[in-house]
Amino acid sequence: DTSIISGPTTFLTPCVSTNAPYYTDFDSGFPICWNQDLNDDFDWTLDANGTTSSSTGPSNDMTGGGNYMYIETSSPRTAGQQAVMYSENIDISSLAAAELRFFNHMYGATIADLTIEISDDGGQSYNTIFTRSGGQGNQWNEEVISIAAFSGIVHFKVIGVVGSSFTGDMALDNISIDECFVAVPGCTDTTANNYDPLANLDDGSCLYEVLGCTDQL
Repeated sequence: DTSIISGPTTFLTPCVSTNAPYYTDFDSGFPICWNQDLNDDFDWTLDANGTTSSSTGPSNDMTGGGNYMYIETSSPRTAGQQAVMYSENIDISSLAAAELRFFNHMYGATIADLTIEISDDGGQSYNTIFTRSGGQGNQWNEEVISIAAFSGIVHFKVIGVVGSSFTGDMALDNISIDECFVAVPGCTDTTANNYDPLANLDDGSCLYEVLGCTDQL
């Protein structure tokens, strides 16, 4: 048989939802099932090793040597413009109490706003679950947000807003969706007298039996 189609050919398949737990650090590039908004003012940028402007933005990714996503606020950007990106669909049905965990870098004199919204109805509506404004220091800051109120298949809308000058670069890295960790303090050493099988955070309370003669005479 012969075909009227000669290769190689390129085609796209629809993205299906990914089951939680979920993690991306952008080190393999912009995830194939993430999307840039087509109706915003500009795009988020995949970057490494520091942004092009001084006194703003990260100098490296959160763990060192990898990528992050950021917004570049130098000209031609103007105050109030927005960059919007969407995560892929993530099925959190298997999680009893899901949480979103990520790191942001918001360093600069004219940092504006970073907002994250969630949808569990296919994008028909969104709820704001995180917002931060202004400079937060020259370091990566971890954020942990409960999304236990949502169910089924969710996705996230990430909105970065430009400040009044070029010192408004902000970045995101190491995004994960997993089970919420609830600390239960207690003795976690199985050899201790007061070992607590329900504890998952050792609080230094372990007691040990010491056998021997206690008579000093």
